[in-house]
Amino acid sequence: MLCEPNMSANMFLLALAIATVPISLLILKIGRRLSQYRASRKSPQTRDCKDPPCENPYDFFGMLKIISATRHLLNKTAIANSTELFQRYGTTYTSTIFGAKVLFTCDPQNIKQVLVNRFIDYDASIVRAHLFRPITEHGIFAVDGPQWRVARDLYRNQFSNTRAIFNLGVQEKGFQAFLKRIEGGGRQIDLQPLFLNLTLDLTTAFAMGESVDSLSLTQPEEKKRFVGSLMFLKKRMARDGFLGPVHVLLRKSDFHKACEEVKSFVEKFILKALEQKRQSEKLPPSFEKDSTGYNLLEGLIDNSDDLVSLRDSVITILIAGIDSVAGLLSTTFWLLARHEDVWQRLRANTLELIGDVPPTYEQLRNFSYLRNVLNEAMRVCPPVPFNARIANRDTILPRGGGPSGTSPVLIRKGGRVVFSTWATHRSKASFGDDALDFRPERWEGLKGEALLGFVPFNSGPRACPGQQYAIIEASYVLVRILQTFGKIRNCDEREWREKMGLNLFNEHGVLVEFGN
Repeated sequence: MLCEPNMSANMFLLALAIATVPISLLILKIGRRLSQYRASRKSPQTRDCKDPPCENPYDFFGMLKIISATRHLLNKTAIANSTELFQRYGTTYTSTIFGAKVLFTCDPQNIKQVLVNRFIDYDASIVRAHLFRPITEHGIFAVDGPQWRVARDLYRNQFSNTRAIFNLGVQEKGFQAFLKRIEGGGRQIDLQPLFLNLTLDLTTAFAMGESVDSLSLTQPEEKKRFVGSLMFLKKRMARDGFLGPVHVLLRKSDFHKACEEVKSFVEKFILKALEQKRQSEKLPPSFEKDSTGYNLLEGLIDNSDDLVSLRDSVITILIAGIDSVAGLLSTTFWLLARHEDVWQRLRANTLELIGDVPPTYEQLRNFSYLRNVLNEAMRVCPPVPFNARIANRDTILPRGGGPSGTSPVLIRKGGRVVFSTWATHRSKASFGDDALDFRPERWEGLKGEALLGFVPFNSGPRACPGQQYAIIEASYVLVRILQTFGKIRNCDEREWREKMGLNLFNEHGVLVEFGN
């Protein structure tokens, strides 16, 4: 009983402290704005800058934005909401999230400024490092500056000659396993999970030298556990990315356990490859080694024997390469099933240019209409609909400010810029009045300024080094299916619905029936 007065006093003080937090934050925010305003008046470069439109200008801490974004994410309407906001405020606007101003843009000139012209002014790792560090501490997605350049150069060296590293034998083996799961067509199937299994097998074979056999009905238990852990941690990374700072409040033990299981599995292949390299170095120069074709791990160990560095490099490819190609294939077949004219033209071109035998690398690379179809699929439904950067210094975007939206916009150091590939890919200014339609023929005449708005793999120094490999891999699967089946029928009349992850998928899958 003697403790009750002290407890009441403590509770009162705690409540008072909590109540004063918003006031303190508001004072700090006003002070920061005044300081920035004074600094901008002194800088001749910023005098022409004007503020863009602001969503909910009186939502000082962004609570309305957070609630709205969360609701749309749970309702799977985040993309539709972002499109509506650009229609309401213009191609560039600001909003407040957790008390900080965030600029949203779908203006191709602004995106080019961030990714290419003033690339040096922005960092990416601050946005996503907390997602990638537990699984790839020194990977390309978790670092900036000199560390990032080292990682980038490593991948560029490996992907500099796609023809040399693209193993047609591995691709055909994967396709045959995929074909067995379809069982000759003539029935409704969901291609989306099958494409995910196929790219799991192809990417692990490429990255580690051995497939995880996820398409096999007799997949070994160890590989099954690895696939489960890999898919689980990717889902958690996607969830935490959307939640932002709130993710720190959630339990992470299962996530960290999955990370350790994936690391342990990959390390076994690295240690095996390093031992094989040591043994091969003991052989006489005239001895001819057995070769099953290129794999990424063999290429990496030619330049490094550091276990952690090799592990980060391999896992990065597993995270980046699987969903992106699976998503592209899923989107392409979802669209082809609804556009019989495109399917028929593409199949006729395939049989004329390639015939009914497995394609060569040169045939895939030179198949212009096939590339147009894939480009159009990525335009209509980009693998990553949003991306973000954080300014590491005061910098300027060329457009979006003022009532007309044509004045430059000042981005302060620490300011976050979110750009929407989904919106810029559907811009009528760039792609014509029928920008919302799937029409591969548009790529026969697109050039110059219009292409600024097409960034499925990013652009500039941070452009995906494996993008050509991904396109050729998707092309191989698409051609082999076109050679095998004469018809495709849509079995699902529902509208496309977003399924957010590290890459974008359709919530309803890809339900089709193949035939001849």
